[in-house]
Amino acid sequence: MAIEKVTSAMRKMDAKVRVTPYRGMRQIGGVCTEIATDEARILFDFGSPLEDEGDQNPLNIEGVTNGEVDCDAVFLTHYHGDHVGEIPHIKAGIPVYMQKTARRILQAQQEHMQCHGQEVWADSAKELDYGVPVIIKDLKITSIESDHSAIDSLMFLVEGHGKRILLTGDYRMHGFRAEKMEKTFSEMGHIDLMITEGTNLTKEYKGEYHNERDIEQRFKEIKEKYKYVFLFTSSSNIDRIAAFSRQVPKGQYVVVDEYQKELLEIADKDREPELKSNKPLFYSSFLKPRMEGAGFGMVVRSGETFYRIVQYFFEKHPNDTILLYSMWSGYKSLPGVKQILDIAKAQENVHVSGHITKEDLEHVIEIVAPDKLIIHHTSGNKDVASSLIIPEITKLEKLIDGQAMVI
Repeated sequence: MAIEKVTSAMRKMDAKVRVTPYRGMRQIGGVCTEIATDEARILFDFGSPLEDEGDQNPLNIEGVTNGEVDCDAVFLTHYHGDHVGEIPHIKAGIPVYMQKTARRILQAQQEHMQCHGQEVWADSAKELDYGVPVIIKDLKITSIESDHSAIDSLMFLVEGHGKRILLTGDYRMHGFRAEKMEKTFSEMGHIDLMITEGTNLTKEYKGEYHNERDIEQRFKEIKEKYKYVFLFTSSSNIDRIAAFSRQVPKGQYVVVDEYQKELLEIADKDREPELKSNKPLFYSSFLKPRMEGAGFGMVVRSGETFYRIVQYFFEKHPNDTILLYSMWSGYKSLPGVKQILDIAKAQENVHVSGHITKEDLEHVIEIVAPDKLIIHHTSGNKDVASSLIIPEITKLEKLIDGQAMVI
């Protein structure tokens, strides 16, 4: 209720543009940010909190989740649950926008999980194209191509009343689009306020690999050494899976399940040719003897079906088989993940974060040189201000969830 009172009071002020982070200033994930004027009220992301991370209560926002509708739109940066998971809680009649390919991927994910109670709402979301602005009353919102472990992620440039706000969502400078990201930030122009994620400011990330191209090179080296290679990764990490598939030599099989194949087909329709996947087949008992004869690269995840396949090859071909773990290390303790890792006699961690590093964040802030800076999507276990080098012209705003600021 305190959040609602603060927001209601702030929206009656004479200020031109107001920004309110509802959640995320002291936790990773579950983010939601409002940008409002006297005429327009827009939210960016509406995520579920990560397990054991910060405030676990559902977002409760007057005019959005309760009371009379008082919100013009919700814009989503990408399809991960900690950014979209609480969309079903918003009131009917509030339009939801997201990038067109990301929307189709999210719809496929929701339909796949429908048997487990997942609500399918992505089919009704409005689709966005890169660089095509949406005008909502006195605000212009332009979607900008980004780079994250969820493909077709977006940043947003919000303009109104002479102010320009850049909201980054989750992003990185070490993906396949690193050069494009550098160019985007260099050409951004004056920014009054930058709202950026800071995941890796409070998580000790010390990965062996520096970027996605390093990962793909390692896939190539491992595939040259092992006949049977399993990749344990998130089915939605399409850049990673596609890179893996491209390093399976001609004559061998790229193998996924039907759900993973559907996601790859959706993604490949609009992808750059050099980033497309390499003709994956979905697994079947009919395919198994051919896979065994020729060799393969196979994407696996938790589940009894995958467990049996991995177990078979490690027991029958122990010297020719390896499992590559390509996710955050914290997932290793999950029962389904641990079950498969425990039977993989040969395994290797081949992973790079989906989030921007501290050094790259400092670099981006230096390039953009915003007047004001908000860092969210970060844990509150240390002062982020003391861990960053930022330009003298930039003021770091230390807000708390529910506190509005005026620009």
